[in-house]
Amino acid sequence: MVIALTDAEKAELASAGSLIRPLPGADGAVSTAFHNPKTGQEFINLPIDPYHLGRHLQRGLVMGPASPELRAKWEAGEAERQAANSTLMAEHLSKAPPPIEESPRFNEAVAAAVTQVLEKLGVEIPSEERQAHPQEEEAQEVEDHQLDFFRFVPTDVPEKPPYLKRVENDAT
Repeated sequence: MVIALTDAEKAELASAGSLIRPLPGADGAVSTAFHNPKTGQEFINLPIDPYHLGRHLQRGLVMGPASPELRAKWEAGEAERQAANSTLMAEHLSKAPPPIEESPRFNEAVAAAVTQVLEKLGVEIPSEERQAHPQEEEAQEVEDHQLDFFRFVPTDVPEKPPYLKRVENDAT
């Protein structure tokens, strides 16, 4: 990314006595297009610093865009490459094992593992009867707790808490 100054910023820096000089190589990474001279495949915006330039040339790439004949050759083979890729993907997917969730007895194995862990932790495993209607039991438990809250109503509540009485006595 190139850092550019506006004319106003340049004028402000000049009035402040600052001297701006462009640094060589500070324009960012320079890149260009390369192509494969055998297939016509183009590679756009590859970096051309000395390291990468050597690597691109070792791979047999040529700097610059491909000729119209090579480009047409590459574009004509696109459908063939897509068909070959689709064939490879279909072959790969046919050899791949099915997802673990679809394997037989997966749910049974998971249930057995969860039961074993719960038993080791000492957690009560819900029975079949309790699993049938868990919402009704939870609703009854909530209502019971609410009733317990309303049953206790203290009758001997002091007028002021003791700590407030102490503060009033100290202030006088």
